Formats: sequence, C-alpha cells, structure tokens
Amino acid sequence: MVRAIIFDLYGVLAINGWQAFKAAHFEGREEAWQQIYELGRQVDAGLSDYAEFVSAAARATGESVETVRYQLEHTVANAELLAFIQHSLKSRYKLGILSNASNDRVVGRIFTPVQQKFFDTVTMSHHVGMTKPDVYMYRVVADKLSAEVDECVFIDDQERHVAGAREAGMQALLYTNVLELKRELAGLL
Repeated sequence: MVRAIIFDLYGVLAINGWQAFKAAHFEGREEAWQQIYELGRQVDAGLSDYAEFVSAAARATGESVETVRYQLEHTVANAELLAFIQHSLKSRYKLGILSNASNDRVVGRIFTPVQQKFFDTVTMSHHVGMTKPDVYMYRVVADKLSAEVDECVFIDDQERHVAGAREAGMQALLYTNVLELKRELAGLL
C-alpha cells in the first residue's frame, strides 16, 4: 500500500535552465562535465562552496559567472505537475520533496507559499550530509513522512536516483512528463 509520494525538485517539480546549459556546454566533454558534476555534488552535500562551483563552471565553459549563476538559479515551478498534486494527490497521500539542493532558500524562490504547503516535508542533501542516490537519503525522507520505505513512491528525472530509491526499498518512477507520470502512478496507487 502506498502511503507517501516523494518528488525530486529539479527536473520534476521545478524546471531549470541548468540542464540546457549542460547540454550546450558539456556535450561531448564528459571529462570536463565529470569535474563540474563532482564539485556540484560536494556543494549539494554542504562540503564545498557554491561560489567556487559557479566560478569553476564559468571557467570550464567560457561563460561569465553571472551567466552561470543565472542558469543555476533561473528555475520555475512545474505548474502542470503542481496542479495534479494539489487536486489528485494531496488529500490522499503524504507528500515530500527529496533534493540534492545545497540550500533551503530554493523552495521559497520556486514555489508560492500555497504550493509549499502541498508538501509535508522537504529534505535537502545538505540536511543529511550526503546526496542521492545514497540509500540513506531515501530512508530519511520516509522517516520524516512516518512511512516505511516500501510504502513510498519516489519520482525523479535521473535514472541513478530512481535506482537508489529502488535499492532502498521504494517503488520509483523515472519522470519524463506529467501525462506519463499520471499513467504510471495510476498503475501503482
């Protein structure tokens, strides 16, 4: 029985320019991307400095620090998904956010106060000191929702994060779009 549904932030609940920036600047540059990616994971876990990350990404791409910062911070709510959550899920399930974000302010910048109330808990990687796909991350958010991991469905746009949730014992779905998510969730709920 599903008691809780947990959503990733970036790429699912929120749409950002960073993914387009990555595609434009790191396509075919896997080694450069890996260096930036690893530094980003350190920032997300609270082990490195955000300004250092932005500067490193600027150096790696030839873009200005301002352009990189804009791409990182230009995020909008996925209004279609939030409407589905509000009208079809909120009254029936406990809802959570699990994100590899490095600070709490992002939630207030992306969502309205009303939208923030859709979620019973928000767990960021810097709260835990590690990042997805570590299985401990999924256990922490399940505990915060007072649910067993096998009573949770996790939704993320990154296959490795979906695999981590499954390894932790959750049902998990790879997010591509709202219509597909509705169809896949209907088969689980």
